[in-house]
Amino acid sequence: MRTIVFIALMGIAAPTFAVSVEEAYRLIPHRRTAFQITSARMAVPDRAYLEAFFKATDQAIVAKISSRRKTPVAQAYAPVWRAWDELNPPAALKAMQDKVRAAIVDQQAFLLEMEKNQTGWDMNHPKVRSASGKLQTAYGDLMRMYPNEDGTNKQAFFDYLCALDFL
Repeated sequence: MRTIVFIALMGIAAPTFAVSVEEAYRLIPHRRTAFQITSARMAVPDRAYLEAFFKATDQAIVAKISSRRKTPVAQAYAPVWRAWDELNPPAALKAMQDKVRAAIVDQQAFLLEMEKNQTGWDMNHPKVRSASGKLQTAYGDLMRMYPNEDGTNKQAFFDYLCALDFL
């Protein structure tokens, strides 16, 4: 009897735990191409920063999926903001980082509205559209800044930001 109760409680509790990065990509579904720091052709400080930036982006993807699986939005996004606080972009990447951060803020605000039953799942919601536009602009920034990157890293730029997007 204890085993049955324990298993039942695990089933109830499971949705409140964050999903893994790999599971989040599968649930979207979206391909995940990891940024390859060793083959990057950009300056070393940019490589190191982008590696940390994309890890923080993965946290935002996990938060987005976790909040849709019944994890409270504030709880889902707490690790995102801790990771984001650790980022220290090179000057040339600060504007791009700010766009992605603003997109995540918009997404969190939209999910909070949904959590409070103030809005439904509406892909035309102003916060969803705003976030998407910022992510697309950030992707364009990366492509303009790093035109000489190999195909894998260019695909990684797309995959991280596209997976983060709702649209």
